[in-house]
Formats: sequence, C-alpha cells, structure tokens
Amino acid sequence: MKIRALITRPRVKGEQLARQITAADGAALCCPFIEISAGQQFTKVSSLLAELQPDDYIIAISDNAVNYANTSLINANRAWPQKINYIAVGPTTALSWQKYGINHAQIPDTHDSEGVLKLLSNTSVEHKKIVILRGNGGRETLAEDLTQRTANVTYCEVYQRTAPDYDPDMLINKWQQFAINSVIITSGEILGNLIKTIPYTALPWILNLHFIVPSQRIAALAHTLGIEHVTIATGASNDSLFNAIKQLDMQIGIS
Repeated sequence: MKIRALITRPRVKGEQLARQITAADGAALCCPFIEISAGQQFTKVSSLLAELQPDDYIIAISDNAVNYANTSLINANRAWPQKINYIAVGPTTALSWQKYGINHAQIPDTHDSEGVLKLLSNTSVEHKKIVILRGNGGRETLAEDLTQRTANVTYCEVYQRTAPDYDPDMLINKWQQFAINSVIITSGEILGNLIKTIPYTALPWILNLHFIVPSQRIAALAHTLGIEHVTIATGASNDSLFNAIKQLDMQIGIS
C-alpha cells in the first residue's frame, strides 16, 4: 500500500484507523483537528429522557453522543428508557447503543440528517417529543424539518468539540518529512479547522493532496475550498474509511 495518510479525526478512532493502515503496509500519522469533551448539557440527559413517553424519539448524531449520554445517565443512576424509538445516524452509533442494552435503534440508508428525515418521511411525528443527542453547534436541518412537522424537538448538547491549538509551521514540517500524500477528513468542521490552521504558503501543497471524506456534502465543501482529488467513503466509520483508502490505493496508485 502506497498510502501515507494524515488522519485528522479525534485521537482514539484516529489511532485505531492508523493501526489498520499500518497493518496493510501503509503509513499513517494522527493529528486530530477536533477534541471531544463533556458538553454544557451533559448533566441534563437524565431529566430530558425522563420526560419522554412511549412512541417518542431519541436521535443520536454520533457514537460520541451515545457514549457521553450513557456516562451522564450512569452518574445520575439512571438507565436508557426501553419503550422509546431510537434512531442512530450511523451503524457505529447503533453499535455504541448496543453496548448499553439498546438493540432496536433504526439506522437510515444515508448516515446524515437527510437520511434520518427520509427514514421518518412516512411517520407521523406530530406533537411527539424528540430529543437529539449531539455536540455543540452543528447543522440545524434535522430540527428545522421536524419542527415544521409540529414535532417537539429538544437538542441536548451532551459533548462539545473544540479545535486544538497547534504550531502551524511545526505541523507542516512534520507532515512533509513524513511525506503524507492523503488526508482523511470526517466532518466539515474538521476540514475547516485544518484549512484555518495551515499557513497560507503551504495551502497549495495541502490542497493538491488526495482527500478521503465520508459524504457527498463534505466532498462538495472540499471542492469549494479548491481541493480537486476527493474520494467519498460510504460513511465515517473506520471500516468505511479504510475501504475507501484501499480503493484509492488500487485505483490511482499514489506515489
């Protein structure tokens, strides 16, 4: 494998992906461009979920949302409600719920807000309570659409994402010495943090590398920033990204 990847996702998953790449005779360098910690509404999970009735919904945007919410419930000596509809934006999120005894989470065909809305397109959500577990900020598409359909939507920002503080020149020197030829991006926010950190003089070099992203939406964002070489994975899980890396390696033979 000729891939020499820069992995920008949070460290734990980034290091897991790096081990996959290394085991396939590639090379990878982890440099997270987002850090995860407990959010401002971390302690409110228990009270919000206690208000839900059967046939209401809990939607988790990511496995981080599930894991931080579970820790919050443990701290409050509470458990996940059983007679509730669960929707996981992706399979990794659903697997996280399974660790905590929730085995009936629905997964949309596409692992994004649009996929969730399509999943619920033929379901009446009128006056139903919907708690969306997520990080700070993020897209508003999901809540806006469901609110228009008269659902009672509540965000719970159970974790927060922050941009790490790096020395840009040291980063570029390290990456160029490592001879990275590809960059793995798992969110628009990570891509934005990366581009804002890179010195202007190094941007042409970065933008000419091969980028692997998890969705068409992020690919479109990459193109608007001047990135030409973009491979779209089937999702943001490490397995999906690794499959896209292998496909890229076979198709174009990065040198």
